[in-house]
Amino acid sequence: MKRYDLIVLGGGSAGMNLAKPAAANGWKTAMVEGSRLGGTCINDGCIPSKTLISSARVMQTVRDARKFGVIANPPQADWAAMVDRKERLIGKIRNRIYNNIEENDHIMLYDGQAVFTGTHTVEVNGETLTAERIVIATGARSAVPPLTGLSEINYLTSTSAMEMKELPGSLLILGGGIIALEFSQLFVRLGVEVTIVQRGDRLAANLEPEISDEIHNVLESAGINVKTNTNVSSVGAEHGSVYVVDETDKGSVRYLADQILVATGRASNSDMLVLEKAGVETDERGYIVVDEGFKTSAEGIWAIGDVIGGMMFTHKAWHDAILLSRYFFKGEKIVSKDRLIPFAIFTEPEIAGVGLGEATAAKAGYKVKVQRYPFSSHGRALATEKLDGFVKLVLDSDSKRILGSHIIGPEAGELIHELITAIHFGATVYDLQNLIHIHPTLSEAINSTAWSV
Repeated sequence: MKRYDLIVLGGGSAGMNLAKPAAANGWKTAMVEGSRLGGTCINDGCIPSKTLISSARVMQTVRDARKFGVIANPPQADWAAMVDRKERLIGKIRNRIYNNIEENDHIMLYDGQAVFTGTHTVEVNGETLTAERIVIATGARSAVPPLTGLSEINYLTSTSAMEMKELPGSLLILGGGIIALEFSQLFVRLGVEVTIVQRGDRLAANLEPEISDEIHNVLESAGINVKTNTNVSSVGAEHGSVYVVDETDKGSVRYLADQILVATGRASNSDMLVLEKAGVETDERGYIVVDEGFKTSAEGIWAIGDVIGGMMFTHKAWHDAILLSRYFFKGEKIVSKDRLIPFAIFTEPEIAGVGLGEATAAKAGYKVKVQRYPFSSHGRALATEKLDGFVKLVLDSDSKRILGSHIIGPEAGELIHELITAIHFGATVYDLQNLIHIHPTLSEAINSTAWSV
């Protein structure tokens, strides 16, 4: 049995950002990773998908060149070269992560699947490790719905879709969330015929309704066939194609394509750990139950990142680790419940948001005032032909304090950071009015929204 000050299960964003400060504080730390260091973000999510999305954006830019007075030949997608570029990039990042861990004398990396054998013990490849503190940061994976026939076909997930040897001629995407939005635009720009099959009445139901409507229109104008309010009963394959069956009021309808991409959410990796041996409770969906300080039901065991559910973003997992490390090494109380966690969706136009939406603010008891400003009226957007979308501010009507902001438009993922700062420091719309923005810049749209009374 090998003893450590800390055992971290999972080498993704949450686990890595906890193990490093532990090592810096002299703790003898064991890190156990069952797949590859870097987690979903580096290997299967943020970085590889945005690398491919960037390639597709370049392709679209070439298509749009004539708008700017530039004559260019119609572009063609070299999918193999795009995938190779993606693999080289994530390989470089992953190698750097492995080198950093190998060079750290206070971190011992175990390559294998950990299972609990007791409250303070785990087993990895036949070795038993023990510590007074164990942190579970094993993340999540693509959720696969229990659809009739799905297990009998060669379906894609967001991971395998980025590893295809060649592009399909047509693609069905099951789901209408972030992955469906980003991948549908990625593949349609590369010449794939795309159909989104969404169970709900609108895409990305957590977005502000008008933003959901805007991205729906953008995707349809790009040639994506968006089907909402569907009731998929089964999937199947015939004559080299795959299909889904939608049970409508008028009978069964089949949607046919070369491939199916399942984008119906995420599932916790907690089921791989034999948590019952440690007394760690999970909810009905398999996510580990924690309190505001990330403590599980078992003494001496904490859980952070995607494995506990909620908002599954790399930056949120990273912040979980920061808060827990401050608790371990500085004795600071963890306050995680009401954090200001932003999000971004990397379609074009991009979508980003932070704070309260219009409906949630009203439900919380605020008298709500909304101000919007369209990019179609914005100088820099006009110059760059990026006219879709708008900035939305959700205000407390009485104090004019900014409660939330939601953006769909060019570089929304960058623009939102000014609003994160403003909300964090309790700024009002008058504060935004008084901040002079450089003209002409995209960020000037924030100032213009503040003035759009």
